[in-house]
Amino acid sequence: MTPATSRALLALSLLLLVAVALAWISWPDDDPRADLRAVRSIAATSTSTTTSTTTSTPAASSTSSTTTTTAPPLQPLVLPVRVQIPSIGLDAPVVAVALQPDGQMELPPAADVGWYELGPSPGQPGSAVLAAHVDYAGQRGAFFDLRSVAPGAEVLVEGDGTSRRFIVSSREQVAKDAVRLERYFTAQGPARITLITCGGVFDRGVGHYRDNVILTADLVP
Repeated sequence: MTPATSRALLALSLLLLVAVALAWISWPDDDPRADLRAVRSIAATSTSTTTSTTTSTPAASSTSSTTTTTAPPLQPLVLPVRVQIPSIGLDAPVVAVALQPDGQMELPPAADVGWYELGPSPGQPGSAVLAAHVDYAGQRGAFFDLRSVAPGAEVLVEGDGTSRRFIVSSREQVAKDAVRLERYFTAQGPARITLITCGGVFDRGVGHYRDNVILTADLVP
């Protein structure tokens, strides 16, 4: 090996080391949160009203009585264990999560998806929330490609020996301080799932991404 070749190899090695170092420095710091302040509990109740009217004769007065009953909280139809989004090749395990002491929704390790167990489960009325990292501990998170999922895409959620199919109806990117929690953490309305991850610019000053990427997918009967 000539001196010129040795110098060239040494220079190339140094360039590779610099590239690796820059990539390491630019990678976001570990962040165990979804950076989403969740609703602590979601009451899933319904009311039914029955009205009876009795009339004896034209001269008799009509009487009405109204009874209101509150049904017990809905029980989970599916305890999710896996989620698939074929359009981005996602096939990830789902684990139940709740809240951290600071009120932030917990998130599992990078490869897993967290289901917010204080709210509805997939298939129940309301919004079942599934959240995951976009990246974590130097590796891609389960929802790294969530930003690429288009409306109309299929989402499959498995659990309890069953599978539920959802179709994405919307995708949005919202600043974290502008997220309307009551819209995503609710037991009201038709059955749907809300998939959430981080997005936008990584703000090193506060240690997290500035935005959330949020998908809504509706249950297919």
